[in-house]
Amino acid sequence: MSAELPPGTDLSQIPVVPNPDGSPPNFVDPPTLNGATIAVSTILLAASTTLVPLRLRTNLKLHGKFAIDDYFCIIAWVLGVAYTGVVISELSTARHAWDVPLSAIDASWVKRTAVLGTIYGPAMWFAKTAILTLYLRLFSVVKWLRWCCYIGIVFMFLAYWSLLPVSVVYNFPHGDEKWDFATTAKSAPSQVAYVTIGAVSVISDIFILILPFPILLSLQTSWKRKVGFSFVFLAAIIGIVSSIFVFYFRVILWRNETLDSSWNVAASYLTVVVEMNVAVIVSCTPAVAASWKLLLRDSRLLSSLRSVLRSSRNLAQVASNEDSAKPRESGPASENNLVSVESLELADRPHSAY
Repeated sequence: MSAELPPGTDLSQIPVVPNPDGSPPNFVDPPTLNGATIAVSTILLAASTTLVPLRLRTNLKLHGKFAIDDYFCIIAWVLGVAYTGVVISELSTARHAWDVPLSAIDASWVKRTAVLGTIYGPAMWFAKTAILTLYLRLFSVVKWLRWCCYIGIVFMFLAYWSLLPVSVVYNFPHGDEKWDFATTAKSAPSQVAYVTIGAVSVISDIFILILPFPILLSLQTSWKRKVGFSFVFLAAIIGIVSSIFVFYFRVILWRNETLDSSWNVAASYLTVVVEMNVAVIVSCTPAVAASWKLLLRDSRLLSSLRSVLRSSRNLAQVASNEDSAKPRESGPASENNLVSVESLELADRPHSAY
């Protein structure tokens, strides 16, 4: 579009598309998704950045080493942080398309968009595989679940990693092409692949949620543990809802049902941030529960030690008082001058009448 404009045109005053109702563009204070994106991203990044190190510390303390699901979780978290950071850097276009100036679609913006399209597939695969490999570690003795995990991992690998060549072909310039609006426009055919993967995300999230249900329902466990499972599944349901919204927005972009592409893209990025970070958080919940138990155990141990030390001080003080109350005798101390715990206990008891 910018190529059709006469030279010297101020792109900061030209919207990407005209407002459907004929109103002039609002480049000053338009409605945006900035606040929602920053708030949600900050909360999720804070949660994942807290839980991942806690998970690693707990597993290292319990097992003395990291398992394969820990490494998948680390990679997923790193890619999730990178994805979220790039999404926040794209907030200049997180508004209605008729309020986005053409100057915002510069080379830097196009490059960041290409990065998002490239790391999305691997990031989602690592995040969801971290959960499935966790299942393999926890329920490895269950043959049918083990095979389901293997099939899920392979299927998601073929699906998510297929987006890598798609992104290279459609999101990067080739030959004489440049990092400009034209490169962004040529990526439209890639929406078919992203819509397909959006459907795969919904199916895979539901699959991951229900996979351990038959085992968990058969467990005889306390109500506290059942409440803990409920929180885990609640987080997983949030991930499913997010993947459904991602799929919805991608269908709209693919069918080109509205001119407001920038708003839908920003909304899709936000829901991907939720889905990606929630997957990392869900994979950390068993380790967080174990960490809480370790904390309670250590707390009980410390309380017991304090109680023993307090009793020892009290006994020592009583012994000192008893010793100072007795007349001092010259010569070596006799065995009768020693105060024992048993004698103190007998001294504290009431005397019986005979």
